[in-house]
Amino acid sequence: MNSRWRGHDYTAVTTLRVSTKAQAAYQEVRRLIVEGGLLPGSTLNQEALAAELGLSITPLRETLRRLQAEGLAQPSAHGTMSISPLTVTELENLYAVRLQLEPWAAGLVAERASDEDLAHIAKLDVQTPHESAGEVLRRDRAFHRAVYTVAKNEVLIKLLDQLWMQTDRYRFILLRDHLDDQESAASEHVEIVSALQERDRRRATRLTRDHIERVLLLIRNVLLND
Repeated sequence: MNSRWRGHDYTAVTTLRVSTKAQAAYQEVRRLIVEGGLLPGSTLNQEALAAELGLSITPLRETLRRLQAEGLAQPSAHGTMSISPLTVTELENLYAVRLQLEPWAAGLVAERASDEDLAHIAKLDVQTPHESAGEVLRRDRAFHRAVYTVAKNEVLIKLLDQLWMQTDRYRFILLRDHLDDQESAASEHVEIVSALQERDRRRATRLTRDHIERVLLLIRNVLLND
């Protein structure tokens, strides 16, 4: 397993403290994929990875099945597994669906959210000094999820959860190279919250769409120039 990416060493795996070995393996392997510890397109040495994580092969195989369902891993030659590549085509397809669903969800939230819901959303995007790209990634996702879950449409929530799971690693490569862009993103989040608090459905929809489109263009440029 290639554990190095962009100068970061991922060989020192933290102690896994989750209720089951399968869940622990899933969380750690998914993190390695999202943060580049396992390179896109690389073939997995399952025995080596299991040994590095201190696991037997069974929970690791269960993990890889889950990651395959998420589109993060795929079967390769001779029964092996590989990390799915990052492609502009997949990126644009994922964001095309997000651009249909997430602005619509924001519009619903502008109409349906309680004052308590909106107060909770407003608190979620508070930045702290010296955040890592992974920490920013989780905070950004928590903010967006808090918005679309208030739409109270379970089908919509499941679809957007899946899309966000598949786009995590694309957004990580943007944060890796453009962590300073978070100032722009945070400013846009503030504007979205303002529109939601004003119950302005049209503005909330437009701002959400503009925000997603801007991030898409930035990630696309990183992929094309990487």
